[in-house]
Amino acid sequence: MPDMVVLIKVVPDSNEVFVDPVTFTLNRSQATNVINQADENALEAALRIKDKFGGTVTVISMAPSFAEAALIECMARGADNAILVNDRAIAGSDTYPTSLTLAAAIKKLGKYDIIFAGEKTSDSSTGHVGPGVAEFLEAELASYVRDCTYEDGYVVAERELEEGVEVVRIPTPAVVTIVTNSNTPRIASLRRKIDAMRKGVTVWTMKDLGIPPDWVGLRNSPTVVKKMLPFPRKDRKAKRVKTEEIGQMLEELVKEGIIELGGE
Repeated sequence: MPDMVVLIKVVPDSNEVFVDPVTFTLNRSQATNVINQADENALEAALRIKDKFGGTVTVISMAPSFAEAALIECMARGADNAILVNDRAIAGSDTYPTSLTLAAAIKKLGKYDIIFAGEKTSDSSTGHVGPGVAEFLEAELASYVRDCTYEDGYVVAERELEEGVEVVRIPTPAVVTIVTNSNTPRIASLRRKIDAMRKGVTVWTMKDLGIPPDWVGLRNSPTVVKKMLPFPRKDRKAKRVKTEEIGQMLEELVKEGIIELGGE
């Protein structure tokens, strides 16, 4: 029976955030917080293995205290335990200190066979954390996985590639990153939500993980966003045309540089 960990990130509703003009990081103070979609799929993948083979599922998030609600929701869906890494020192961390911190939290658990993560997050889309955690844990990695199962100490995973689908079989411990919309996350019942709230979330700090504060945070993140600018959009317009007018319309679009016509 595998012991599984799922990495959860709470992200802001993309319609409710803005870029801080000083730090060039996302200001999510007024945004609604939701579980990253790919992480929901990662949780569902872990729960399906638990349904079939038994084992345990622990969800871990590195975030401020507002993420507790999301972790409780994960337990209501079937996770056994939830851990929140919450410390002022981690504010502004990029993917390197984030991977370091999450790997340390996983090591502190003591037992782990499969670590699930979403392929990427909607607020950064780097796809770095899953592979980064695998590197710090010296674990096997299967990325861009759409489906997987467990076979007595091995993970068998279907990976989405540009050329098709690749099936790999890797030994545990292994990190598996799940693609967005690869499954349908289950819905928690009201009773399970109440039970999860009663159980609560375990909170760890950098001190609990044995990580010096000067290893994490914005100042200790090698990736720095220098500048962010809004993407310029041309005025949009709609026009109903007759079939015989399509050729003329295409010529106008080409002249305006909106489209290009390919050739042989």
